[in-house]
Amino acid sequence: MIVRRLGLVGLALASVPLLCGTASAAREVDVVLQPAPLTAPAIAPGAPAQPPRQARPARPAPERPAAVPAGEPQDNDALSGSPGEFIEGETPVLPPALPSTAALRTTRDEEPTFADFAPAEPPAAAPEAAAAGDPEPPVAAAGPAASAEPSALPTPDPTSVALKELLAPTKGKAKDPLAVVATFYDRRGYTPLWLAGGRFTGSGRAVIHRLARADAYGLDPARYDLPPLDIGIAAPATPAALAEAEIALTRAALKFAADAQGGIMPPTALGDLVTARPTRPDPAQVLTGLAEASDKVAYLEGFNPPHPGFAALQRLLAELRDHTASTTTLTIPDGPSIKPGMSDERVPLLRRRLGLQPVEGEAALVYDEATVEAVKAFQQRATLEVDGVVGPQTLIGLNGGAEVTVADVLVNMERWRWLPRDMGELHVWVNIPEYRLRVMNGGRVSFETRVIVGTPKNQTPIFSDAIQYVDVNPYWNVPRSIAAKEMMPEILRDPGFFERRGLQVIYTGGPQEQIVDPRSIDWSQWNAETMPFRFRQPPGEANALGRVKFMFPNKHAVYLHDTPTRTLFNRSVRAFSHGCVRVDQPVAFADALLAGEEQLNGERIKRLIAGGENGSLPLRKHVPVHLTYFTVWVDEAGEVQKRPDIYGHDQTMKTGLGLGS
Repeated sequence: MIVRRLGLVGLALASVPLLCGTASAAREVDVVLQPAPLTAPAIAPGAPAQPPRQARPARPAPERPAAVPAGEPQDNDALSGSPGEFIEGETPVLPPALPSTAALRTTRDEEPTFADFAPAEPPAAAPEAAAAGDPEPPVAAAGPAASAEPSALPTPDPTSVALKELLAPTKGKAKDPLAVVATFYDRRGYTPLWLAGGRFTGSGRAVIHRLARADAYGLDPARYDLPPLDIGIAAPATPAALAEAEIALTRAALKFAADAQGGIMPPTALGDLVTARPTRPDPAQVLTGLAEASDKVAYLEGFNPPHPGFAALQRLLAELRDHTASTTTLTIPDGPSIKPGMSDERVPLLRRRLGLQPVEGEAALVYDEATVEAVKAFQQRATLEVDGVVGPQTLIGLNGGAEVTVADVLVNMERWRWLPRDMGELHVWVNIPEYRLRVMNGGRVSFETRVIVGTPKNQTPIFSDAIQYVDVNPYWNVPRSIAAKEMMPEILRDPGFFERRGLQVIYTGGPQEQIVDPRSIDWSQWNAETMPFRFRQPPGEANALGRVKFMFPNKHAVYLHDTPTRTLFNRSVRAFSHGCVRVDQPVAFADALLAGEEQLNGERIKRLIAGGENGSLPLRKHVPVHLTYFTVWVDEAGEVQKRPDIYGHDQTMKTGLGLGS
């Protein structure tokens, strides 16, 4: 819908004062204005033609410039049309050159609703000139043509003046929260971004509606101090009130952009082992982008994480809030594990849950081969142990997992904001509560395997880095914390500890490190924290790191590596390490990881392992690795997955964000 107010110009004038040289030389003469022929574009379809007025007979007059016929373009600001208000999402229509009386009526815009700006269908982009400023200038009164005298300087916009009065004192004061806003408006001459004609533009109203529903993105709308949507509509607002509303919306938009991209809760609130570094947008760039954006709602929405996993949780959030009894998932009752070949009354429900055709007769209760294969496929998708047995974990997964609450989804959406926006075309993804590693290549899973992560006492840290090299037949350099807290008590009790564990003692107190005999040292004389020794385990089958490790040097001294203790991978709960991530299939993982390398692959690593010598293989291109913590997600099959909060991060975040339990 387009609303315009146009000035009316008489089609014929009885007399026009003309100037010849100076005002004193002017004299009144009669003018004859012949009506211009009406062309097709001059009249809107369906509008009645308006006959021209009868002109008075002309009298002889001195030679002078010919009058401009009515209906032709005139170089006269007083007679030109004014830009009308453009409502986003509608196509502009040019007004007729000779509008009818009906065309001059103004119509109040319809207020946008939340559905108009839903995330799935963002509003169509509108020309910025129309979206950013929809002035409704007063209708020009009909009167004599403007004289050739110089016009007076335009009156400053009162709202711009008020903006300058409010913001100018803060410009350049770096510590003032309004400093960036003040600089932005100063550069645009204090022209409002959201207001025109004493009220919010269509873009301004759309942004207010969207921020008022920020909960759709997992954010709290109460964080955004929004101005009244109808300011200046019910009654004229003062310039000062309009300026305050303008600034309030600008600041709310800035805060939303920061929250949407970087989150509300700092990762460090979960402890020293959570060193994820969310990026926050530069406020000056946000404001520049807002000024240039034709669709300001879509521009602000773009600060949310671009990852499909975040979008899936956003949809799940909406479903949970709209949940009804009709959407309840089929539930399979608890009971003993169902193994292949067994008969169980729950098998028909199991077939229904897996989308299989029902079986008639006595065979209906038999856990047959087709059902076993369907269960295995489900276990594979759910990253459960693929054995075809419907045990407790598989049953929980089939029943939709443990109950997923809105608070569960919100804390996981918040953690998505801690990840880099660009995670890398090829990257490694470790989800700690899932005990799973995936290699992602071009948005697809090219490899996945089970992993073992840190215990609740020795947690695997949460952060992003990049794998720089692969260490084949590695040494295990025992962290001092493990040596002091776990090994020293046993060393004092057992003189043969080092030989039994296959560890070397390296003396670090001299100009050069050297291997020493542990039996020559009186360990009771040394403080475990300050002793001039370190321990290491040479390469070999018993090495705690296995045959290969994948290095991304970091402050936590953790990495991905092989392990000689392979039986632990068969456990459904795999939190056993001191913080590092143990990989079930290290050589196959190396093959997927080194997909972009020319000289490195799994086969070469196999040959080097067989050689038994320690060596480091640098990657030509470092591969991003993300150690993450997601307890709720939606898998590729659309199934909602939930895992136990093994480190208690969910509960800490729920408390910090005021979400309850």
